[in-house]
Amino acid sequence: MKEVSNHRSHWKTIRIILAALIGGFLLSFLGFGLLWSGIPWHTQLIMILPFLLLSYGILRWSNGAMGLCAFIGIGAAPLGLLIMQFRDTNGSHLMTILIVTGWLIGICAGCYWGKLSQKSSVNSSKDVVSF
Repeated sequence: MKEVSNHRSHWKTIRIILAALIGGFLLSFLGFGLLWSGIPWHTQLIMILPFLLLSYGILRWSNGAMGLCAFIGIGAAPLGLLIMQFRDTNGSHLMTILIVTGWLIGICAGCYWGKLSQKSSVNSSKDVVSF
């Protein structure tokens, strides 16, 4: 019985990793499409929110495994590196680097938010038990 639950645990981890990789790639593809369509860069910084929500969801689904949030960044890396090669109207790479850095900030913020929410839920459950 113990082998079956351990086997299921490995498959759950593999599904979480695949979801993080695919989610990171799809969100970066969406960001690439927004950049390609000519949306202003400050509007593209709204892409922080989907990355934040994805990393929060992955962290909560994986029961607090912080390392699995890194797979979101790995999934977004190929198109993120490609986006950083583009130049803005002034010939600078600064805005595209800012957009990709915003994605990374969103991933880190989502992981931090997930950790905070887990700590608060553990503390509230301790309060209920001690009551």
